[in-house]
Amino acid sequence: MLGFPTQKQYLIAPLCLIVIMLLLEVTKPLSMQWLGFIPTDIEKGEVWRIITGQVLHTNFNHVLLNMAGIVLIWALHGEYYDTKHYTLAVLSSLLLVGIGLLLFAEYRSYAGLSGILHSLIVYGGVIDIKRHDKTGWLLLIGVLAKVLYEMIIGPTKYTEELIQAGVAVEAHLIGCIVGLIMGFTYLYVYRTNKH
Repeated sequence: MLGFPTQKQYLIAPLCLIVIMLLLEVTKPLSMQWLGFIPTDIEKGEVWRIITGQVLHTNFNHVLLNMAGIVLIWALHGEYYDTKHYTLAVLSSLLLVGIGLLLFAEYRSYAGLSGILHSLIVYGGVIDIKRHDKTGWLLLIGVLAKVLYEMIIGPTKYTEELIQAGVAVEAHLIGCIVGLIMGFTYLYVYRTNKH
């Protein structure tokens, strides 16, 4: 934990995600129009929006916050993710969180990567625990306490002002659940391959 893996295989995928986020930000409003997470459009068959809409953001501050989250996850668990593993984890999170948002949240539109960031933090925490790193438990407890706080008390007004939108706390909760599912799947696959 807190290693800084600077080898190419650990940097390419997070950097690509950041570049995609920046490109989508500078091509707004066109990117939002064609790729935004709008449930009514998804129900009409534009299913790509389940994934693409979560990589869009409300403003540049929102992009910067989520870029910081990507860097934090790289700092915490970067050595767990080569390019293929990171890409698979992010795409799985995008799909599962997106479906969760469609089924369990009532947004007219949604933007942001925070659900995915929560899933990756929880997923990394599960891997920490499997590797007997006690900080994995602290990480899981901390993230779950944060989400519980947001669900009961609500998000900070400062964050809402910064991103010029309401904080999607349901996405954070769904992201944590997806992270646990991915973590337990990882443990199952690891155990199966070991035998």
